[in-house]
Amino acid sequence: MPFELPSNERCPFCGNMADPSRSAIVEVLEESLAFVNPRPFGLGHLLVVPRRHAATLLDLNADEAAAITKHVHRLANAISEAFDPSGLNIFQNNGISAGQSVAHYHVHIVPSYPGDPPGRIFHNEDFERVSLEERLEVAASIIARLRS
Repeated sequence: MPFELPSNERCPFCGNMADPSRSAIVEVLEESLAFVNPRPFGLGHLLVVPRRHAATLLDLNADEAAAITKHVHRLANAISEAFDPSGLNIFQNNGISAGQSVAHYHVHIVPSYPGDPPGRIFHNEDFERVSLEERLEVAASIIARLRS
């Protein structure tokens, strides 16, 4: 049975790629792109997406999946250097019943800090949207670590 997917009229992630000025892009690679989540679950929360529109993990080919995993690993290291978190949550959801809110495959990298509840469950609607300026500051901190 196919997954039930969110009905995003226009894919916001494809929109970010078409108009990069509307997001805080951290890094663009051949197969993937990373940007600061507009509704961050904490300081340094990034989303990593394939550059080709693919709704779920099952819609990626093996090379794309491997490239995204390598990108997540690279970014996790940069986030760790930039913000010194006490842990990292790395996750993604496939289908509405699993919590997917945008019908474009994406991986969350969420740093956790002392005092954060262990094993948090994240819901987009629980977090306020932050300004592009704030997201650009976070992106700059991570980008500086990618270049070192």
